[in-house]
Amino acid sequence: MNFKYKMRQFAKLFIPIAILTIFIGTSCNKNDDDDTDSEYMTGSISFSLPGYIIASSELQLTASGITEPADGITYNWTTTGFSVDSVKGQNIAITAPATCGEYSITVQATLDGYYSESSTVETIVIDPSSESSFSGVINGTKSIVDQRDGKRYYYSTIGDLDWFTSNLSWNGVGKSYGDADALSYIFGRLYSWNEATGGVSSSVFGEGPQGICPAGWSVPTEKDWENLAKVLNGSSYLPFDSNWPGLGGKVTVNAQLNSGNIWKYSPNNNKDNLYFWNALPGGNISDNLSRYSNINQYGFWWSSTEKDASNVEYRYIYFDSADFPYNFTGKNYFGASVRCVRKISNKE
Repeated sequence: MNFKYKMRQFAKLFIPIAILTIFIGTSCNKNDDDDTDSEYMTGSISFSLPGYIIASSELQLTASGITEPADGITYNWTTTGFSVDSVKGQNIAITAPATCGEYSITVQATLDGYYSESSTVETIVIDPSSESSFSGVINGTKSIVDQRDGKRYYYSTIGDLDWFTSNLSWNGVGKSYGDADALSYIFGRLYSWNEATGGVSSSVFGEGPQGICPAGWSVPTEKDWENLAKVLNGSSYLPFDSNWPGLGGKVTVNAQLNSGNIWKYSPNNNKDNLYFWNALPGGNISDNLSRYSNINQYGFWWSSTEKDASNVEYRYIYFDSADFPYNFTGKNYFGASVRCVRKISNKE
């Protein structure tokens, strides 16, 4: 593959999703160069297109934002690479490209006697089911099916617990990063602590709240996390409220999306991916679940143990460090990933 193309793909992965979903490229153009009496339309044309979409998925797009004139506008869409290259109408239905990569869609509003308005939005097409698009994650052979939605989750036995090898992606609550549902197939969904646990705290080993986990599984407690650390640390105990030096690199996976590394490069993290824990940098939501940030740089995972009446705990991995530190935050301020666990003695 052309080196410059690969570097462009690599860089593109780290543009925040919030930027990708902004309505960009709005412009005004004169509809008739010979008509010096043309007027400007009132408002700015826009449409919503997620920053990432699944290959061959169906899309419904609606142009909006022009308030004057109220009638008679023609909407022309340029959808090169999609199921059609161009289409007319304020509301359209198209199919995403089958080939993964970068694409853009432009809509233009025109009407005689007015300058035209246009907007362009970029997106990245991915296929999480294809090794050519999403690769590097290792799941092993043991799995369960979540009876609520039919999703399959693989798990790995580590110490005295079974751990999911991917983040939970149940869509009953929570959000996909940047509101791009396609990314939930890679990173799972982000949940507030109250959403994740149902507001129930536990500090007992293997007896965390079920919360949003499938039946028989629970959101890991402080003691569950400490059990994981003991295994990763060569049977030596580490308390939850420590930085767990070197343990982050042991569970991080070197995965790729559309030929670009999902984790930003750093020589400080070896990405050993022991026990197929498959840690990925799914980012977070902050500011009372209103602002997405840190994708491709940080991964965050809840503990179901309260720090105090107002704050709760989580662990995180930063791309430029081998450690696996902890922190705390408000119960509804922050959104993080969930790994479900099961005490081995609790297996049916």
